[in-house]
Amino acid sequence: MTLHNPRRRFIPYAVALTLFTLAAVLESRGQSTAVAYGYEAQGATNGQEQALYEAAGEFRIVIANLLWSKVVDQYHHQFMAHGGEWDKNVSLLPILHTIVQLDPHFVEAYELMGGEILPKTGHVMLAEKVLLEGVKNNPNSWELDRETAMHFALVRHDNVRASFFAKLAMSNANDMFSRNLSRRLFATMVRREKSDQQRVNASRIRTASRTKMGLRR
Repeated sequence: MTLHNPRRRFIPYAVALTLFTLAAVLESRGQSTAVAYGYEAQGATNGQEQALYEAAGEFRIVIANLLWSKVVDQYHHQFMAHGGEWDKNVSLLPILHTIVQLDPHFVEAYELMGGEILPKTGHVMLAEKVLLEGVKNNPNSWELDRETAMHFALVRHDNVRASFFAKLAMSNANDMFSRNLSRRLFATMVRREKSDQQRVNASRIRTASRTKMGLRR
């Protein structure tokens, strides 16, 4: 006769409860310590937060996904249902910061922070910092390369750096759709870069011409 340990039946429930508790605590810590519209500008964590991240251990990715599901459900759907603008919802920033601290490979969280919320709420340099951090932690992510290229092109108006990241996106693209999208983006950035250079050259020629005419007089 096989004897069953009744305690084993409760192990999955205990694990699930622990995960949800850790997720809730990490979310709470992120909310209570956030500054600058809910995001710690230096991206640093204090000792208590670091201890919580370490306590999550091998479940860090699981907890990050639990928090992301809350972002999509509670913050996204409910926020928009009440007429809010999803890409300007600064209350998302602490939880997104917590997600990337738990899982530095959570591309979507970097994209939402650096590509949407931060630049659209006036935190351009912080957005750039988040995107570059995301690219560093995810060197093979064509999505983050593309988001960073768009940031430099549309927000910073720096077509040279935009071309650089568009080229990275093209090299990291892993299917026909992403390759075509990245190729078109790179071609656009190269055209804009050449157009910028032509304007600079034309301006130099006009300046030189006016200087020469002034010397002749």
